[in-house]
Amino acid sequence: MSHDTPASPVDSRRLRRLSLIWAALLVPTTVFAGLLALTAENAGRCITYGESCGSTPGYPYAVSLAVAAVAFVTAQAASRPTVARTAFRVQFGAEAVFATLVMTTFG
Repeated sequence: MSHDTPASPVDSRRLRRLSLIWAALLVPTTVFAGLLALTAENAGRCITYGESCGSTPGYPYAVSLAVAAVAFVTAQAASRPTVARTAFRVQFGAEAVFATLVMTTFG
């Protein structure tokens, strides 16, 4: 039993547009999250003395960006609406994880 209903071209276009908008908003979100991280109490100590810096290794950042990129491509290219919708949700979640990691850099 399939729950896929035939997607109208308008719904597919709307989903692709939303995916593109969220991908484009990743850059300003990252800048804002970085500025927010710099206002943390530990940020000055980390930058000045190298103390109290975050201990998160680099691979969670790379993995969340890679997942977001794959989900973005899938959302743009998927012909089935449930696949595209799920890919968009994964993209959104991966971008949120990346922004959270950036904000907690100096934590």
